[in-house]
Amino acid sequence: MMDVNEKDEKIVDEILKKIPRPNYSELPLLYDELDRMTKKIGKILIQSKLFESQTLLIRFDKADKNEIINLIGKSSNVMIPFFVMICGFSVRELERLYNIKNVYTLRTNISEQKKLTAFAEAIEDNLKHPIHIETALYKFYKNWEEHQKRHYRGKKAENFVIETLRKYKYPVGKIKVQCKGKEREIDCAIPPDPRNLRVIIMIRHGVFRDLVKRAKEYSTEFDELVECFPNVKFVVIYFVSTHEKDRISEIRSKIESEREGKRPYDLIILTSEEVSSVLLRKLEDWKVPKT
Repeated sequence: MMDVNEKDEKIVDEILKKIPRPNYSELPLLYDELDRMTKKIGKILIQSKLFESQTLLIRFDKADKNEIINLIGKSSNVMIPFFVMICGFSVRELERLYNIKNVYTLRTNISEQKKLTAFAEAIEDNLKHPIHIETALYKFYKNWEEHQKRHYRGKKAENFVIETLRKYKYPVGKIKVQCKGKEREIDCAIPPDPRNLRVIIMIRHGVFRDLVKRAKEYSTEFDELVECFPNVKFVVIYFVSTHEKDRISEIRSKIESEREGKRPYDLIILTSEEVSSVLLRKLEDWKVPKT
């Protein structure tokens, strides 16, 4: 006879079996993380007093803000994303509607009691009806998958660039710098030392429909960072998806157009092949020291 923990795990495992993972071959680490998070969330919900084992319903209609806080306290790292996703909030909406800024900082700092209480009240306002455990976990899984895909692709792109440059003995790394009273993260710095910065490389992975936003981000980053590091070489990398390789010239023109009337980028890279050819040649031309 199965014990309680085995029964809990079986319920969640059966739900996970049904969930499609369309990008598994590209992003296996994302799905491993999603599976891990969903198992933990499922266990917390099933073992809570809100769960009805006969109906498999989570009785959110009986949850007050204290019970929400109690559930978050079991593992804020997974329960904060769960509640944000299950309600369909965005970070901006929580700030606009409830004055809750940077909600995901609560994942590691639930000691911010005022913010935690405000968040629990927002959840209580919106989760007023019972939800089947399968519905709740499925919705979390697919919403968090969509939320995280860009981050994982970006991380994969950053790792590729950093590992390639390290292979050729360049001192590289991701760093944070203080500039004009703001903290700015540099995806790939050569060297990773704000006191001796020679090259700034900002890295994204995306499709054409994201380009307007990304091109503006690059330009804003350039304007801000060049004030603090006027002699640095500034490289933008926007890895183009395989199905849009025929639009490379159009993508390059759009990125360049954001700098019209301003100092242009020192280099624009759009494919992984260009990293180990064009970028490496430029670093040699710029006489960037190796280790």
